[in-house]
Amino acid sequence: MTALWGTLAAVGAVTFLWSLAGDAPHAWSIYLVNVVFWSGLAVTGPAIAAMMQLTEARWSPSVRRIALTTAGFLPVSFVLILVLYLGRVVLYPWVTTPIPVKAPWLNTPFFWLRTFALAAALFLLSFALIRQQLAGGAAAAATGKAGRDRVSILVLMLWLITVSLWGFDLVMSLDPHWYSGLYGGYFAVSTLYTGCALLSILVVRSNARGLTSVPPAAVQDVAKLQFMSSILWMYFFWSQYLVIWYGNVPVETRFVVKRFLTQPWGALAWAVMIVGWLVPFAYLLKRLTGRPPQRHTPLVVVAAMALLAIFFERVLVVFPSVARDSGLVFSLRELLVSLGFLSLFVLARRWFLARFRPIL
Repeated sequence: MTALWGTLAAVGAVTFLWSLAGDAPHAWSIYLVNVVFWSGLAVTGPAIAAMMQLTEARWSPSVRRIALTTAGFLPVSFVLILVLYLGRVVLYPWVTTPIPVKAPWLNTPFFWLRTFALAAALFLLSFALIRQQLAGGAAAAATGKAGRDRVSILVLMLWLITVSLWGFDLVMSLDPHWYSGLYGGYFAVSTLYTGCALLSILVVRSNARGLTSVPPAAVQDVAKLQFMSSILWMYFFWSQYLVIWYGNVPVETRFVVKRFLTQPWGALAWAVMIVGWLVPFAYLLKRLTGRPPQRHTPLVVVAAMALLAIFFERVLVVFPSVARDSGLVFSLRELLVSLGFLSLFVLARRWFLARFRPIL
């Protein structure tokens, strides 16, 4: 399997390089979609573990340790963010055509300096949290709960700042004339939703492989986290949409109109809402009203639907801003590049499992 994942990663890299020569806007668009999606998953695992530390969630130590495993992708993510700098001219029109009123914020040196610095700080803090959480015996006693709490607070604060700025900088500034003051929060909440969905899949899979023995009640608690984050995601989406709708300012509404009222983007937007929120919400609402079920296959299915929907939500936001004159194009090239990123994520997580052995 390692050879298979490695081959897929290599094929994805070659496909991306080949796409650059033929259609640079599409190539950098799918690259950016994957960078923000998989990097978001990588940093959200430690953030969830930090939340569990601060709330003293003792219901399953194994769940907290499983959440930490997404951090294996962080070193890879940092390299991929560095590579993103090479596509700045294609992705961000303000690089070549500065907007005077926004130039103090949207200028190349400051933009990339804060992007790289915040990512590096968050990634290093995440590994500091990991060392604390996985320490045992004398090392754990020396750190103490107060020390773990301090690092957890720093991780959560930096996670919120960094992921929000990824939304504002890496995504919203693709169309520098459109703005939404709530977009950074929306982006962070949707990233939290993907992290909770992935955690559901990883917990159920670890149980199925016999690596852990998380009881049904604890799996139910993970499902509650996913349910909570799905509601929060839709709440932030509706809050943002409502303000744009009743404000009816052309510079704001054109962004929404293009993605909801023109094809093929409108069909994709409704598919994201139905697959990513309506179906998971309906299932989780039913699941959480009774006793914890013993079978968790439906939970894995709705979690996978949530991940797929948020991925295409990123496509919905990025592609119309960069590849403005073309419709939705998700061909074999985009699929292979995305599979390459998935392979890198799997391989990085396997490295983390072998290096740190976090599973109890």
